[in-house]
Amino acid sequence: MTKTIASRTRGRTIPGPRGNLVLGSIRDIQRDNIQTFMDAWREYGDIVHFRGPLTINLVVHPDYVEHVLRHNYKNYPRPDFVADKLKTIVGDGLVGAEGDQWASSRKKAQPAFHPQIVESYASAFVETTNELLDSWSVHADRGNSIDVKSEMMHMSLTNLGKTLFKADWSQQVDIVEPIVAGSLAYTNKRLTSPVDPIRFPLPSTKRFQAGLSVLDEIIYKAIADRRAATDTDATDLVSILLNVRDEETGEGMTDKQIRDEISGFFVAGHETVSSALTWTWYLLSKHPDAWRRVRAEANEVLGDRTPTAADAKALQYINRVLLEAMRLYPPIFVLMRCATEEDEIGGFHVPAGANMVLCPYVTHRHTDFWTNPEAFDPDRFLPERAAGLHRMAYFPFSGGPRKCIGNTFAMLQMPLVVAMVAQRFNLALEPGHEPVIEPAISLRPRDALPMYPQRVSA
Repeated sequence: MTKTIASRTRGRTIPGPRGNLVLGSIRDIQRDNIQTFMDAWREYGDIVHFRGPLTINLVVHPDYVEHVLRHNYKNYPRPDFVADKLKTIVGDGLVGAEGDQWASSRKKAQPAFHPQIVESYASAFVETTNELLDSWSVHADRGNSIDVKSEMMHMSLTNLGKTLFKADWSQQVDIVEPIVAGSLAYTNKRLTSPVDPIRFPLPSTKRFQAGLSVLDEIIYKAIADRRAATDTDATDLVSILLNVRDEETGEGMTDKQIRDEISGFFVAGHETVSSALTWTWYLLSKHPDAWRRVRAEANEVLGDRTPTAADAKALQYINRVLLEAMRLYPPIFVLMRCATEEDEIGGFHVPAGANMVLCPYVTHRHTDFWTNPEAFDPDRFLPERAAGLHRMAYFPFSGGPRKCIGNTFAMLQMPLVVAMVAQRFNLALEPGHEPVIEPAISLRPRDALPMYPQRVSA
């Protein structure tokens, strides 16, 4: 149930920890931003001010989140320092753009995410998943464990290549996976460091730049291959962008412009899906009753056949499992915005230039909106239980005009994958292993996640 916020004196100063005399709370945030945010929310309330070389204001209450992302979103673009650092990876395309440039990029990419186009991707998702599960059979027979985190990255990257890029990236995953992980970790360090490390020729900087060069080689090859293609299928993202023409000059986009538009999808499009699925397997391994319900639903809806796009919505419990996994472990767990003009949120004064941090990880645990929020309970998303839930108490795909363009892509792919795995295997976490959260740009396990694939009887 939504809880009404009590009225407060207008223009109050946002409370928060004093922290270190010089550095404020920056060291705590660098060391463990999730725990720092959770502790601060519990002590200071639904909006918290952190001092330091980078001053930020944590926004937790769904009313406040909605104000920033929906009601007054024009006043809250991303901070320049965030956009600039993201552009180092993704260029000037959709993910890194703001304002009119963002709107233009969104318009160009939108056709690739039309519902009918996305549904056509289902056959590729099924094909890739079948190939992955066939490879698991050998491990199951030998009693070997697999690194589920790496396996999900492999699958999601292959799916991304087949659908949005019409490219076979199955052989590149061993190259791409560490580069993406390292790039996100390095960018997170840049966002939380008083001095930007990219200014110095450090080994980490050289690795970061070398990794980006490798990613560019893969992306530019995909563009060149689509330019040279003779097929008439123009439903993939690259082909759609190749066909875009300037309304005034009639000119098409350069390879650099296309690279900038698609690089964000390349990085985020598989990282977020693989992260969500990885945490889903971890949670199911800890809750065998939920595993049994997942498998029962897969058998009831699919029997022994492979799924189609039409089955995705029918897998209702599996969808609830995925929603709950993203509540507990939202793949993108931090969003940053900056107040262009002064504002007021919940009776607190927000000065112009204030940096605002929205953290789904914390909001998804708000006790005024979630009962027993640390528990894994997929049925909390049953329609009768979710009725009346604040629309911004749950925002794993962000919200407002900048809601993730790929949410339908993800929510078609993931239930099909979960159902197909449940048809053939149970995934058992290696005894004694508990993942450590790595909160960089995305929320993933820091290390490998070893699990044993165990065949299930027909």
